[in-house]
Amino acid sequence: MLLNIAATDRTPEIVLTSQPAKLSIKGESYPEDVSAFYGQVIQAVNSLVESPAGPFDVEIQLVYINSSSIKALFRIFEGFDDYQKKEQKVTIQWFADEDDDIMLELGEDFIDRFPNLTIHTLST
Repeated sequence: MLLNIAATDRTPEIVLTSQPAKLSIKGESYPEDVSAFYGQVIQAVNSLVESPAGPFDVEIQLVYINSSSIKALFRIFEGFDDYQKKEQKVTIQWFADEDDDIMLELGEDFIDRFPNLTIHTLST
């Protein structure tokens, strides 16, 4: 296991494994220090890009995310894009409450920004 970060009232639970390659992000995201919190996630995802080992499955289920965290998430998605460029399949499932237009639209923004990635937005 590369990362196993417990959720707090300001940060999501993050679990990243390499065998198989899987990332799960769940909860709320408005850490006081976004760079410190997400820096380790960006670094871990980028380490997987250096030696890809098969399909990469991602599940993201955020209830709330602030703008600084969105920027960090874009950097993580750039890592997914790089992983896929190594001829590896990346599948992302973006979960949002069916009444949460903001989170559903954010998932659509990621689809628009990363057209080469397989991103499914799913209502919960």
